[in-house]
Amino acid sequence: MRLEPKTGSRLERTVVTGFHRPYLVAACLHSGLVAVSERGSDTGREPCVKVLGPGWNTLRILGVCSGLGPVLNSPWGLCIDQNGAVLVADWAEQHRVVLYLPEGTGRVIVTEGLSSPRGLALLPSGLLVVSDSMHHCIKIYQYK
Repeated sequence: MRLEPKTGSRLERTVVTGFHRPYLVAACLHSGLVAVSERGSDTGREPCVKVLGPGWNTLRILGVCSGLGPVLNSPWGLCIDQNGAVLVADWAEQHRVVLYLPEGTGRVIVTEGLSSPRGLALLPSGLLVVSDSMHHCIKIYQYK
């Protein structure tokens, strides 16, 4: 969406289709990538994260095939590092943070001490911030 800076009125918008119950969105200004979490459904749609390129095309679908990394149960918080790796807070059963590299398979990077991780952010100093809703706190980990 493009807004008029002085008034905030909408000048134009783009609608991207092809999602089922999209939930949270993360963007990387460096790479132009956008990640969207989908919650899945009772009708057989699996929870996942779709990674979109700068042209709004789906580049990858994360979390549905164990051959490409951990299968996601309930993806919530998302962030994308400057290299295009996608980090996902997956809170349903396993309470973990999963890292999906731009190439290759994903892996779990944080499990211990988390109870219902919901939000993620990467700080310029190389730290990963995780909101832990059941422990009523944020937790900070060294990322790079």
